[in-house]
Amino acid sequence: MDDKKIYLLALMAACLIIFAIVVSVLDSRGINSIKSKAVGDGQHGTARWATKPEIRQTFISQPYEPDLWRQGKNLPKVQGTVIGCQGKVNTTALVDTGDVHSLMIGAAGVGKTAYFLYPNIEFCLASGMSFLSTDTKGDIARNYGNIAKNCYGYNVSVLQDKINDLHETTTEATAEGTTGG
Repeated sequence: MDDKKIYLLALMAACLIIFAIVVSVLDSRGINSIKSKAVGDGQHGTARWATKPEIRQTFISQPYEPDLWRQGKNLPKVQGTVIGCQGKVNTTALVDTGDVHSLMIGAAGVGKTAYFLYPNIEFCLASGMSFLSTDTKGDIARNYGNIAKNCYGYNVSVLQDKINDLHETTTEATAEGTTGG
């Protein structure tokens, strides 16, 4: 064997030894190190539901009265995200006034639009917040565009997706038997 092959084999052996050392050091701080803790000591997480005093401390209770708000009466003095509502007759919204972002994820039909998006849009309109909403099906523009404009004095802008319009035009032309050539 020549010197280059011996050097290459020695280098590969050194890398393998270094890799084995790194793996053994990191393994000592891996999952095996938390197995020795007693159950309930945090190794399975410490998340829990908030208590009523914690909810009162974290969120602001605001009467949720869209019928009065649309008449310009009893408008909310705070701005934020409606996290949930309590009561069916005298509904109170729990509002998070922090500077936060929201992401709603759920299966079809669980109420993302009706129970989260629409109450938040109504609250944003009533409290005078500026917002942007993406609306692929046009439901928000149809259901809240005129309310925002007529009841709350908003300037509503709708941006059309021209690529989708082009696809629909092409599909209709193909369905009629014409080709665009």
